[in-house]
Amino acid sequence: MAGTLSGTGHVAGAGIDAVRDVTVNALRSTRTIGGEAGHLAQDAIIGALQATGKIGGAAGAVVRDSAIGVIQGTGQVATATTTTLHDVVVGAIRGSSDVGAELGTAAQHAVEGTLKGGASIGVTTEEAVVQVTRGAIEGTREIGGSLVTAAQATMAGVITAVAGTGGDVTTAARDTSRQLISSAAAVGEDLAQVAVAAVQGSISAAKSVGVDAEKAASAVATGAIEAAYDVSDAAGDAVRNAATGTIQEVRVVAGSITSDQGDDKKAAT
Repeated sequence: MAGTLSGTGHVAGAGIDAVRDVTVNALRSTRTIGGEAGHLAQDAIIGALQATGKIGGAAGAVVRDSAIGVIQGTGQVATATTTTLHDVVVGAIRGSSDVGAELGTAAQHAVEGTLKGGASIGVTTEEAVVQVTRGAIEGTREIGGSLVTAAQATMAGVITAVAGTGGDVTTAARDTSRQLISSAAAVGEDLAQVAVAAVQGSISAAKSVGVDAEKAASAVATGAIEAAYDVSDAAGDAVRNAATGTIQEVRVVAGSITSDQGDDKKAAT
């Protein structure tokens, strides 16, 4: 991938079409694909980003378009599953780190590009969002990055992508938030900080794409609280206190909480 793109003249932009075509040729040259499609796609996006060298200020567009191209190319040769999308996000974050891209920018556009690429080959948002979010967290941990930064970037990427593909932003935001908190809990991260970062990411993205920021942020808060109460009542209370109220001049209100724990906490805030 890196060698071929370097010889195409498309390195500076790493355009979707160029990355897609090289991905198709690379995958067709392998004797067996099967369950390896996700790992091969991950290698492909790392190669695409390596070909760009120090991508600097163009990082967002390069990462996004490379993710779309790799997924579309994979879809032409093999079955691109949600596991493939997970692997592409991990590879995009890893490859971006290798060429000096800032984590927040890389993660946001990796998530956005992966979801858009998945949508373009028929993978539904509901199927994709959990695996993509897991991939963003996994990729961030691999490079030693902050999960708080990753949470904000992931949420921004999800909302931007889902709004752009005509999906249900509110449902995607809530599902993403639940996964972010569950993943953060598994590694001992401060859940309140992660929740607030996710809310902030949703507000910024919603405003940039013309989505109702209050609805998006409230969906994020609700999902975060649900997942936190599944950890413990104390965690749920902490997230509720941190992630509701007025944040970045937006009123954030938690809706009805559906959780396995904290039954006495589930009334709407």
